[in-house]
Amino acid sequence: MADAIRTRVQTVPVGTDLSTALSNWLVGRYRGDLLGMADVLILLPNNRAVSALTSAFVRSAETGLVLPRMAAIGDLALDEKLGPLLDPLAFDDAPPLPAVDDMQRLLHLAGCVRRHRSDASATEALHLAKQLVQTLDTLDVEEKSLADVDFDHGNADLAAHWSTAYGSLKSLCRESESWLAAKGLMAPAARRNALLYRLSARLKACPPSTPVIAAGITTAAPAIASLLGQIARLPNGLVLLPHVDLQLDDNDWQALGDLAKPTDQTGDTPRAPHRETHPQYHLKLLLHRMGIDRSEVDLFGKMPPKTAQAVQDIFCLPEQTVAWRNLSRARRTMDNVRLLEAEDSAEEARAISVLIRQSVEEEGKRVALVTPDREIASRVAAQLKRWNIEADDSAGRPLAQEPVGTLFLTVSQMLVGQFAPVILLSVLKHPVVRAGEARLAWLDRVRALDLLLRGPQLLAGIDAIARIIADNIAVKRAEPDLALWWSETETIIRPYADASRRSLRAHLDAVTGLADKLTDGTIWKGAAGRRLAEFVEALGDQELELLSDGQVTAWPDLFETMLADIAIRPAYGRHPRVSIFGLLEARLQSADLLICAGLNEGTWPQLPQPDPWLAPHLRRQLDLPGLDRNIGLSAHDLGSALGAPEVVLTRAKRDRSGPSIASRFLLRIQALFGEGLHDEAVALDLARRLDHPVQAVLPHARPEPLPLAAQRKVAISITQMDMLKADPYAFYARNILKLDALKPVDAEPDPAWKGTLVHKIIEDWTKSGQRDPDSLVAFAEAALTDSSVAPALRLLWQPRIIAGLRWVAAKVAANSADGRQIETFESRAEGEIAGIRVHGRIDRIDRQSDGTLVVVDYKTGSPPAKNKVAAGYALQLGLSGALVEAGAVKGLSGKVAGFEYWSLAKQNGDFGYIASPLAKRPKDGEPDTASFAEFAKAEASAAIGRWITGNAPFKAKLKPDYAVYKDYEQLMRLDEWLGSVSWNEADNGN
Repeated sequence: MADAIRTRVQTVPVGTDLSTALSNWLVGRYRGDLLGMADVLILLPNNRAVSALTSAFVRSAETGLVLPRMAAIGDLALDEKLGPLLDPLAFDDAPPLPAVDDMQRLLHLAGCVRRHRSDASATEALHLAKQLVQTLDTLDVEEKSLADVDFDHGNADLAAHWSTAYGSLKSLCRESESWLAAKGLMAPAARRNALLYRLSARLKACPPSTPVIAAGITTAAPAIASLLGQIARLPNGLVLLPHVDLQLDDNDWQALGDLAKPTDQTGDTPRAPHRETHPQYHLKLLLHRMGIDRSEVDLFGKMPPKTAQAVQDIFCLPEQTVAWRNLSRARRTMDNVRLLEAEDSAEEARAISVLIRQSVEEEGKRVALVTPDREIASRVAAQLKRWNIEADDSAGRPLAQEPVGTLFLTVSQMLVGQFAPVILLSVLKHPVVRAGEARLAWLDRVRALDLLLRGPQLLAGIDAIARIIADNIAVKRAEPDLALWWSETETIIRPYADASRRSLRAHLDAVTGLADKLTDGTIWKGAAGRRLAEFVEALGDQELELLSDGQVTAWPDLFETMLADIAIRPAYGRHPRVSIFGLLEARLQSADLLICAGLNEGTWPQLPQPDPWLAPHLRRQLDLPGLDRNIGLSAHDLGSALGAPEVVLTRAKRDRSGPSIASRFLLRIQALFGEGLHDEAVALDLARRLDHPVQAVLPHARPEPLPLAAQRKVAISITQMDMLKADPYAFYARNILKLDALKPVDAEPDPAWKGTLVHKIIEDWTKSGQRDPDSLVAFAEAALTDSSVAPALRLLWQPRIIAGLRWVAAKVAANSADGRQIETFESRAEGEIAGIRVHGRIDRIDRQSDGTLVVVDYKTGSPPAKNKVAAGYALQLGLSGALVEAGAVKGLSGKVAGFEYWSLAKQNGDFGYIASPLAKRPKDGEPDTASFAEFAKAEASAAIGRWITGNAPFKAKLKPDYAVYKDYEQLMRLDEWLGSVSWNEADNGN
């Protein structure tokens, strides 16, 4: 067998990959006895480190080998792993109490938080409970008991909110301890401490004869430090630390802080000021707790490369930066590092993807993206798919973003959201629903329903869907078999809809059952489906009443909050040489090209997250890690990354929140190296050209379609004459191409919808023959107080509509008393102008006592401006009069002597007023009441002669001041030519 391992504490310098160095060393030592490596025990910080070291062994081995035994001491199931690994030192004493289930603990603490903060909603309590778990775990890791927390903290020195939070924390600590004791359970961190201390005692009592190595562990927790200190003192023990700076001056090392806590005369143990933001501080703290001096640490492997000195210069103490100007040019250059500064985060992601694409062309070259910003990671992963590169993302994908997770959450939203159309269609269209051969027929029905639910919806709830379908079948806008399909679908959904709002547990059961029914069980298949099934089962075993309250609409948010912490990583199918790491996962990893992305302040390093339970002052008194500790860890991660063979540092000058500030680390690098820091210009240039053609793109021409004469001859509605004159292209798309604009599903009520509703109410009232205001109000209330009407509509619109309708009824009654009677209402008018059929629906026609007629048009808003009418637009009333006088309304004849807009809008403090489309004193060329019909007919004839029977092009936005129709702006590609034409160009009739 190879020689026994005799070293104790060693470190690999910056620029040396710990995994590769350790694997090469062990393979070299056991080259003649590869089976002997099976006796080696290696303790690692996490499972990603186990994978990294395993891969390093594969690369190091020339032939097959037996891997050493490896264990991640961050694993909660240490008792199940350490026993077999240390055999024959299997534990013979009673194991510690089992660890509490994470979800069980979280929900219990959420319930406790709600008792302490009665004003907190269930979702807020859950978020606070998550942060409370972190605080309690920190106390356990640092081995602080309730006695340490329950001290006289001097409330006078704390703000009121901190004092309240601290009082709540003490109570919650007691409740948590009592609850765990009653359950016979332990907190995970406390249980891990017990296992690690027991392992330390075992190693001390019975030192193993086989090698024990602790590699890459930098956590300074007391239990970890005790175990590492014991391993360092074993005859065959080795503690291998990453990147302890052995070249740092002793004075600078001492300046990081005196970790021996002096006691003053009062008995307090004030904490000396520490440099927690320095990348070496956490390593100094770990060595201190191990009882090891830095002078006892040896170098593992080769001498530190030039990179190590550069990293030391970059992260020197602030007062040492004045020495930078005296450094030689050689020390102010890093040949392996390049900087890429993009204009925005999207460009940064494209440039990174180009770098990765270039790297995979080189045989065997490994490339890794390291970033704490998940948005950048997601963007890069998406960009790489254009080249069919699936990066191995260590963070995986949140279960809430997996298809099965989104369906689960959307079903929950649908059940609590009264089957709002958007959410309902999202469920029915979901790719997991009715997957298989039947999906195509299913989607045909869902898409037909989608068309019916577009635009504002008066009705709401599951019962409203059948009514909407029936109404559309009645007017032949839907097929009868759609009603049958919905009836079958409703039969599946309704039992769960009725039960889902009773309690949170009933809601969970309803969501689970309905999702299972809609997908035929497919939702539980695959890695994500199985994990979702485990989540549902675990959640169902908890006391959900702790979170169940009257805020039914918050239940989907509760599920999403809990699903956010669950990630799914594909087991296979990823590129073997392209990886994406977070900062924690990047430790012990290596690559030929390392891309450090997101080097902006607030991202790398991340802003310290405040603890809502402990004030910074109290954290210092408790000797807990400061909120700035992570800045030092981030600096160490960056310093370690700079030692890679090839490094590219990237940042974006802008992100989604606006201009960004370069990371303090990057500013140091730029200040130190100056022109010695090389720019990555090639990848940035390629990224900028990636989505842009080589040739310049000319602006799109203003569309001027010229249809054939036979295509032009279409009927015209009196309401579309303005469209023909002001925006001929919109008329062409609407009437010749027959393209109807689809409104959004469940759109917000707009004036057109409001007008349609009011017209329908008035029509039904007029048909009834009743004329008193109360009867019209009764019709309105019957339409608006239906149980299926959305409550927001009743609240916001009903008072205004009813006030306007009261005025209409009163005015009709007053007219009747004066001898003016309603002759027809909602009358269909159809005639010819210039040889083309012109048609429309006239709201109301009254006959006055002298036999003349008055054309009335109802408006829920303001009527058209008089100058617009005088310019030859807004001629609906005039054309209506021309058609009436031409006998276009069946059974009606007479001279039109009046044109009126009846507006239900507010004027002078009251709802309802009458306006004329004509000026009181018309100028030359402007119509008056007697000539208005002829004026409108002449304008229509000219427009028909120009575009319908003529050959003029249907130019887009011919008269932009009057072209208010926006439905076809995307079709006409308005934004592409808007700035290249003059709105004032002469209209020459072409």
